[in-house]
Amino acid sequence: MKYVNYIPVFFLLLISIYACKKNDLNKNVVYLAAAETNNVTTLTVENTGGEFVILSKSSKPVSSPVSIKVITDNTLINAYNEENNKQFSPLPENSYELSAETQTIAAGTNISDKVSLKITSAAGFEDGKSYMIPVRIQSVSGGNTSVLEASKTLYIIINKVIIATVASLTNNYLKVDFAKGGDALKSLTNLSLEARIMVNSFQASSPFISSVMGIEETFLLRFGDVTVKPNQLQVAGGPTATNVSTEFSTGTWYHLAAVYNGSQLRVYVNGELAATKDAVRTVDLTNTWSDGFQIGRSANGRLLNGAISEARVWTRALTQAEINNGMCVVDPASNGLLAYWKFNESTGNTVTDISGHGYDAIANRAITWIPNVRCN
Repeated sequence: MKYVNYIPVFFLLLISIYACKKNDLNKNVVYLAAAETNNVTTLTVENTGGEFVILSKSSKPVSSPVSIKVITDNTLINAYNEENNKQFSPLPENSYELSAETQTIAAGTNISDKVSLKITSAAGFEDGKSYMIPVRIQSVSGGNTSVLEASKTLYIIINKVIIATVASLTNNYLKVDFAKGGDALKSLTNLSLEARIMVNSFQASSPFISSVMGIEETFLLRFGDVTVKPNQLQVAGGPTATNVSTEFSTGTWYHLAAVYNGSQLRVYVNGELAATKDAVRTVDLTNTWSDGFQIGRSANGRLLNGAISEARVWTRALTQAEINNGMCVVDPASNGLLAYWKFNESTGNTVTDISGHGYDAIANRAITWIPNVRCN
C-alpha cells in the first residue's frame, strides 16, 4: 500500500486559515457611530425642529484620510415596517436636510467630522402619523477601508413633542350617553378603549378601585380591586375580565389601551403588550348599569384622583402599531373611531367629541384644566 504523508498538507491548511483570520482582524471597517450597538434611535423635536449629529468611525486609526458619503434613504422604511410590524412614514418633503453629504476621517484618527441631520420644521407633520428617516453610509474611499454592513444604517425615529392642556379628574368625573347609537352599539364584537392617564394617588380604602373609563360590570378599565393592588390595572366586566401585573407609579403619564377582537382581549401599557385573555363575547355600550359609560367613575363612586387626556372609543380592534403611532393624537376621521375626547378645552364642563359623532362627555362639575403637559 502506498503511504501518503498528510502532515505537511495539514500544517499548510492551518497556516492558510491563520493567515485568513489575521487578515480579517487587520481589516479596517467604517460604520455609523450611533449604530455601533443599536441601529435604531430617537430624535425628539419641537414644532421649530431639531438636530441629530451624525459621526462615522473606523475600527482603528486610518493611515490616510477616508472620505465617507452619508445619505438619507427613505426606500428602507417599508422593509423596516414589515420586519418590525410598524407603520412609520417618511418625513414630509422640505422638512429636513443634511448639513453635508461627505465627512472625513483624518489620517491618524478613527472618528470623522460631523454631519447634522436638521429637522427644519415639524409644523407639517400629520396627526396620527409616526415618522422615521433612515441615514446610511453610501460609500467610503481611501485608507484601505470597507463598510461594516451591520452598522452602516441608522433608523432615526422622529418623536414630535405635543404640548397640550389636559383635564383634572380629582373630585370630578364625566358621563357619556351612547344610547343614541342604538342597536349598532348593543352587540359589539370589536372594541378598543384608550386614554392617557396620570394618577395623583390610588384609592386607599376598600374596594381600592380608581376607575378610568367604561361601564361597570360590562367593560371597564380601572386600577385596583380587593384581589389586586390599588396601583395595578384591571379590565373588569364579563368574560374578558383580567388583571395586569404591571404596577403603576403616581405622578407619571401612561398610555392605556384595552383591545378586544372578538376572541381575545389585549391590554397595552405605553404601547407594549401587558396582558391577554381569550374570550368570546359581545359588549353593549348602551348599557346603563350603574350610570352607564363614565370617565373617572363607576358604581356610584370609585373616583380616579388624577388627570386624563386623549381618551377614545373605537368599534374595531386597534393594532399595536396603531396604538404606538397614536398615543398623543389621531386623525378624528379615522376608520372605526366612535368617540374622541382630547380634553384640551379650557372652559366649562363639556368635553366635545371631536370625531363628529356627538358623544360629548359631560362633567359632574366645572373642570379644572392643567396646561402645558408634554406628550411625546
